[in-house]
Amino acid sequence: MDHTTDKIHVMPDEGQWDVEDQDGALLTHDSDKDAAIARARDLARERGLRTVVLHDGDGVTEEIAVET
Repeated sequence: MDHTTDKIHVMPDEGQWDVEDQDGALLTHDSDKDAAIARARDLARERGLRTVVLHDGDGVTEEIAVET
């Protein structure tokens, strides 16, 4: 299976920030946006993924490159 398009997503959810995989499975969540992004980067590195996608609730806000 080709995982080159797989990404980790950070999404707001009722005062929390959810970190999800490409399929929408919840990996973790945090009350702090920056902490959620940091954790998403760590998870992306562990999985060999290059991108974290930050959502603002209405769509993609930013794609964050991850150095592996």
